[in-house]
Amino acid sequence: MNSDVKSAKRVLSILQFFAQTKAPATLTQISSALGFPKSSCLALLDTLEGEGYARLDAGRYYLTRRWLNEARIVAEHDQLTALVRPELERLRDTLGETLILGQRSGRRVVYLDVAEPDRVVRFTAWTGQTKPLHASASGRALLGAMDAPEREHLLENLTLDRYTDATPTTLAELRKEIDAGLRRGWHLNLGQHQADTLSIACAMRLYGTPYCLIVGAPMDRARVRADEIGQALAQACKHLASQIDGVEAASPRD
Repeated sequence: MNSDVKSAKRVLSILQFFAQTKAPATLTQISSALGFPKSSCLALLDTLEGEGYARLDAGRYYLTRRWLNEARIVAEHDQLTALVRPELERLRDTLGETLILGQRSGRRVVYLDVAEPDRVVRFTAWTGQTKPLHASASGRALLGAMDAPEREHLLENLTLDRYTDATPTTLAELRKEIDAGLRRGWHLNLGQHQADTLSIACAMRLYGTPYCLIVGAPMDRARVRADEIGQALAQACKHLASQIDGVEAASPRD
């Protein structure tokens, strides 16, 4: 890994450190928690301070609101999530579960937007979170929406790690799951990534790119509603695809 990439990853790690700790910290605390050499950590913090992203007060570093201000500007100009957000919120309120917009990023699914219900027991997710393609409903929905040759090339290069006893860990099992979801019209994950949760996903093609809507929920509450949730997602995907792109929901092209 070259030094520029390593520095970028370390800056993100510093941001995540402050997001998790929710408190100012000394150089020693930051470098120790992240496992960075103190000299490298100091150089990064000095840069952040010089650019207005951090400040030093009485030996402790604070992140400034510049992160929030610039993130807000970016979010306000993200037209796709702005268009999809009302549907996420509508489905969240109708189904009473967590709704997510996802897209494939390499060999993972990345969450682009999340709308959580106002209930104590819920599927918790956050924007920027990633999931493995093979062990998630979202991943299989996005795999199923790919052109067949491209999908097969990606499948052959996936690492099929086991997360629970239900995780598909062979290509035959994974292909069977994808095919079942395509026939059903939506994809189902019953405890294949986390044993006590389920996820349901349906793909759609927007601006020529596959995305998916996802519901995440506690297994014991939502399993009996899987068909209802899947059908609601399929209808929502068709509506969004027609509204935004004037086309039907995503389907693989052989």
